Amino acid sequence: MMDERVKHRIEPAALSPLQVEDILTGTQGQKQQDDPLFLSVHTDQRTIYPDFLEFPLPLVSDRLKALLEKYMPGLEWKAAILTDFQQARQDVYWVLHPPMVDCLSVQTEWYPNDTLKHLVLKQGDIPSPVFRIAGLIEPHIYIHLAVAESLLRRSFTGIRVQRIEMEH
Repeated sequence: MMDERVKHRIEPAALSPLQVEDILTGTQGQKQQDDPLFLSVHTDQRTIYPDFLEFPLPLVSDRLKALLEKYMPGLEWKAAILTDFQQARQDVYWVLHPPMVDCLSVQTEWYPNDTLKHLVLKQGDIPSPVFRIAGLIEPHIYIHLAVAESLLRRSFTGIRVQRIEMEH
């Protein structure tokens, strides 16, 4: 997940939930799928461009994309151009759209408003090293331990890794 300790992190302009859904499900049709996404940002001298942004969409830097491609060569990517018009600066990020995996354990606990209280994953093989969990409102990205270790061995910024409990 995004590391909240990173101060002065770049904040892309918000997208509506419908726009986010369209981008992540690819319902715009193939032509628009190939077009880059343009997101407006405001920066100053202190602004930091981390390797991972969670909002408005999961976005990764070129460096992080290169690492994730080693684990998932078939993953489709969409370019997201972060544009600061005042500074005349553009930076390329990539929309991370991993597969949805149905791996929730019956031991998972929920709050009354259907948000996650305590996540537990089913025992067994999760086929994708990078994935999202079907049935969750939360937009988090989940990764296998090998991917997490790879991330932590390199000097990526703005990423926080948290262990998830597995069913006993």
